[in-house]
Parts: sequence; C-alpha cells; structure tokens
Amino acid sequence: MNESIKFTAPADILAFIPHTLGQTPTESFVALTVQGNKLGATLRVDAPFGQDPVGYAQTIVSYLTADEAATGSLLVIYTDEKTNDGDRPYAGYLEALRTELQTAGMPLQEAWLVTSELWRNYHCADPICCPDQSLDAITTSNGNAALIYRGSVVTGFTAPAPFTGDEKAREAIAAHKPDGWPEDLEASRAAWAKVLDDPKSLTTETAHQLAGALQHPTIRDYMMGDIITHAPDQFTSVMLGVFLTRPDWARVDTAQEVAFELMKTTPEGQRAPMLCLIGWLEWLKGKSSFAARYFKLALDDVTGYRLAELLAELVNRGLLADCTRDPKKAYDRQLSR
Repeated sequence: MNESIKFTAPADILAFIPHTLGQTPTESFVALTVQGNKLGATLRVDAPFGQDPVGYAQTIVSYLTADEAATGSLLVIYTDEKTNDGDRPYAGYLEALRTELQTAGMPLQEAWLVTSELWRNYHCADPICCPDQSLDAITTSNGNAALIYRGSVVTGFTAPAPFTGDEKAREAIAAHKPDGWPEDLEASRAAWAKVLDDPKSLTTETAHQLAGALQHPTIRDYMMGDIITHAPDQFTSVMLGVFLTRPDWARVDTAQEVAFELMKTTPEGQRAPMLCLIGWLEWLKGKSSFAARYFKLALDDVTGYRLAELLAELVNRGLLADCTRDPKKAYDRQLSR
C-alpha cells in the first residue's frame, strides 16, 4: 500500500517507532531523519554508558548521513535514568548530538524523553505548555490506530520453537548435508524455491533436506540469496541489503516462517544457519535489535559460528541495510508527518 499516513502530533511519531523497530525501546537513543515533511530512516542505539559525548554523537550522525535526502532529524531518548541536579538525563550527549546534526545539514527539530511511566518534550520544562504525558496517549494516538489499521502489529521478539522432532532427526539432517557439488547446489535451491512458493508442501523429510542443505556454507549462502529473487547470485550485495528494485517482502516473510518451521524438526547444534537467516531478514527490515538477538542465539547454538559473528558485527557497528534508507525499497511503508 503506497498511501501515506499523516502524523500530526508527537504521540503519532512515538507510536510509529515501536512499529518500525518491532518493539518499544528501552535505555536507547532513537534518531529519525526527516525528508521535508516525511520521515526517513530510523536508527536505534543503546544509551551511552560512559562514552565520550562527542564521539557518541559522531557515531550516530555517521549512520544517519547515509540518508542523503535528509533535511532534518528527530530524537527520542528512552530511559529511566535519573539525574541528581534535576536536569534532563543525557543532556551533554543531546547537545553534542545537536551540534553534529547541525554540521551534517540535518538539524535537530524535536526531541522527546520517554520513560516507563510517561513521556514529555525533552527541552521544555514548563508544565503549563509542556506537561508530562501518559503513555496511553501514544497507544491511543491517531498514528497508532492508522498503523494498526494498515496491518502493522508490534509483536515483539519471537523465540524459536522448541525441537519437536524424534531422536533420528540429527542423523537425518547430517545425512542430507550436501557435498557441495553443482548438482547438490541446484537440488537444494530447487527444494528451497518450491517450499517458498508453497509453504504447505513442507514435510518432515523436506525439512530435514533443507536443514541439511543449510549446514553447507556455500549452499546456505545461495539459499539466503534466493529469497531476494531478482539478484540470487549477487551474494555480497544482497547480504548488505543492496537491491536494484524493491524485494518481494511477502516472500521474505514466508522465508522467515519456513525457517521457524525448520527449527521444529532441527535439534540444538544444527539450528545456527536458520537463526542467522531469520536474524538477517530482521536486519533487512530495519529491526537491528531483533537481528542481534537471533545472531546471539546462533552463537549459543554453535560456538564461533562464522556467519553469526560477521552479521552480528554489522549490527554492533550500527550499520543499516542499504534498502532501509530508500522508502521505495524498505520493508516499512512510506509514512509522512
């Protein structure tokens, strides 16, 4: 759906953030770029704990400058941090960020503080013109209602389903791990494509075959690339979210659902590829927080799993998938304020 949603109040924007991130942030800085009267990219980073304010601000701005169409910026600080002098928390960091944003040509237009109990304008301390607001004002806002009406739901992190297979599953999956010959690659890709086109065709045997194929690094990479159908062989570009056209996001959602189904028949120690796949797709959608949790689960499943380490590094550095910077390609529908 290409029709824009108009945001007319701060509560609308605060409602938008959990929808685009998939969860309500805690102890976080969330920066949004503004493109004229439209929202651009959304970036969440952990709240600073002892970092140099200028360095912290420069790091955030270095990511936001990827949005070349940005004309301004917004900031939301989610925290329950208290100050001894009654000042707003992280005041030094906000001022450093304001300076860096101004220098980058995307001046800070608004800033809000959100705690577990209320939200308020960050700058204005006058209770007459800027009183503390209930969090209910966010959930009952017109923006939140419009997003829900469009089908967006803040579902939160989905934990992998427990293993429900039999004791022979491990051996069956190991037996299906390909040797890497071209014919193995094509057979695995064909089986994967069939299930993505018709998820109901997934059987226990096919699940073991696909789980086995994902254990082979090269075949796993091709299968991940095949989710983005217009560039299946450009793995490096695809992994960074660099797409020539808008991906088939419905197919991406299907791939995630299939990966969850595969894990029901896949025991511990063989789940890391599926967890990486799910996390990577979350990252492409702009949900870095969720992606990081899946990569951690992958490393818990297989210590030192290289793909999980590489993908986790993308998130740890705050890098955004290229597609998230272009509203025409991004998973989240284009929104205006």
